[in-house]
Amino acid sequence: MILPPPGLELASPWMNAAGSMGFVPDSRLPFPHPMGAFVTNPISRKPRTPAENRTCIPYPGGCLLHTGLPNPGLRAVLRQAGVRWARADVPVWVHLLADSPAELAEMVRALEGLEGVAALEVGIAPTANGEDALALASAALGELPVVVQIPFDRADEPWLDRLAALGVSGLTLGAPRGSLPVPDGRLVSGRLLGPGLFPQVLAAVRSARRINLPLIAGAGLFQQAHAEAVLAAGAAAVQLDAVLWRGWMEG
Repeated sequence: MILPPPGLELASPWMNAAGSMGFVPDSRLPFPHPMGAFVTNPISRKPRTPAENRTCIPYPGGCLLHTGLPNPGLRAVLRQAGVRWARADVPVWVHLLADSPAELAEMVRALEGLEGVAALEVGIAPTANGEDALALASAALGELPVVVQIPFDRADEPWLDRLAALGVSGLTLGAPRGSLPVPDGRLVSGRLLGPGLFPQVLAAVRSARRINLPLIAGAGLFQQAHAEAVLAAGAAAVQLDAVLWRGWMEG
C-alpha cells in the first residue's frame, strides 16, 4: 500500500463516495466506521438541474443511476455549507465538476483558504481523453491536495502514469458507466452501482498500483470483507456509495 502524502493523511481509511451523502457531514446519517474524510456531492461552477429522464434501473448485481448530477452551483453551496464545513469534525473533500481548466481553476481559487476543506476531488468525465484529463488535473493544483477521480474501468490508461509527476496527491477509482433499456425501447446511460462490480474494482486496484499514487477504491463495496480485500490489494482508502442508502455494511 502507498501511504497518503502530507496533506492527505487520513485518520481512517473509510469515507463516502461523492453523491452519496449530500454536501455537508451529518453525524445522524449511518456510517459503518469512523470516517477519514467526507466527500461532498459533485459541485459545478453554475447550477445544474436534474436530468429530465432521471431514473434508477435495477439489474442483477446492482443498478444504473441517471441523475444529471444536479447541484445548486459552487457559490450557492458555499453560502449554504461553508460554515458547516468549518465546524465539521471530519475533513471535507470537495468534489468538483468542470467543463474546462479555466472554469476549474476559478472554482479552486474560491475554495482555497476555506477552513475545513482538506482536499479537492476532481471528477474526470468518462469521455475525456488523457490530455484533457491532465489539463484539468493541472488546473486544480494549488494550495489544496488534489485527488483525481476516474471510472475504474479506465485504470489501465497510460496517461495516469503522469499524474504523480504532475503533483496530484491521489487517485479515486469510482463507479463506471453503462447503458440499459427502458420499456419504451430507449437506452438510458448512467453510473453503475452495486456489489456485482466488486471483482472489477479489485482488478482495477491491482492494475493502478503501478502509478505510484495513493489509491482510493470507490465502487462496488457492499461487504466488509470486500473493503478489506481492496485495502489488502493496495488501496489506501475506500469509498462507500449505494450501500449507505440501505444501511450498515454486510459482514
